Amino acid sequence: MVLNSKKFLITGVKGQLGRTLYKYLSKFYNFINNSLDEVKSLDITNRNSLEKIISNYSPDYVINCAAATNVDKCESNREWAYNVNVNGIKNIISSTNKTTKIIHISTDYIFDGKKESFDEEDIPNPLSYYGKIKLESENVLRSSNREYIIFRSSVIFGNYGNNFYTWVMDSLLKNKKISIVTDQISNPTWAWSFSEAIYKSMLNNLNGIYHFAGDDIVSRYEFALKIAKINNFSSENIIPIKTKELKQLAKRPKYSTLKTDKIKSQIDIEHPTIDYILNSICGNDV
Repeated sequence: MVLNSKKFLITGVKGQLGRTLYKYLSKFYNFINNSLDEVKSLDITNRNSLEKIISNYSPDYVINCAAATNVDKCESNREWAYNVNVNGIKNIISSTNKTTKIIHISTDYIFDGKKESFDEEDIPNPLSYYGKIKLESENVLRSSNREYIIFRSSVIFGNYGNNFYTWVMDSLLKNKKISIVTDQISNPTWAWSFSEAIYKSMLNNLNGIYHFAGDDIVSRYEFALKIAKINNFSSENIIPIKTKELKQLAKRPKYSTLKTDKIKSQIDIEHPTIDYILNSICGNDV
């Protein structure tokens, strides 16, 4: 299926996933974002601005990477978080016509962490306000009578933007001590592989809810040690700590590993090991 003639809009294109996805998909398609500066600063909470852009360019696909993802800030600033994560997807739905397919990014934090891994059929039970409103955003889209793909992912990382990898690297470069939890377990997701999964899902016209994440299951602490080792830093500044000691404002699930059997049964997609990825992105723009 050739989609080169289709028109795409990525919201949140300046964020870590949006930027990576734009770079990956630009190898195959021409995007509205290529020539429209206002799209790069598009605010999905501004319905009038969104309607104007969508009316002018009539995208066939909207890939919604815009989100409030600071879990503790969402807990303390709920009006802002709801406006971005729930009203944002409502605005996208109401601003697009019924032939526009919407691809929406969700999270592992819709689960409570009371089992070691979760598939698409598991019943969500979010612990934090962030998880609750991301689940609500899913339900808004699912009930919209539109074609959609909802991707749930876990600990998205890469060289762009604010994420666990860039925070650890910045701290190591500055010789700062950082406390990392040993009891939050997940399967981190490379933004570049995630972009490939989104691309192949569009090519194969998938619909519905899918999990996509890495194959390596690690604690945040183990992940940080790998980052230090592969980049030739000492691990002495990485301090192991339990979640209860960290006193984070929002509750986190202990386990948020996502099973990816469903998407792998429908498209040819693999996620490299963390070690391979860290060696690949060291000094590279991916």
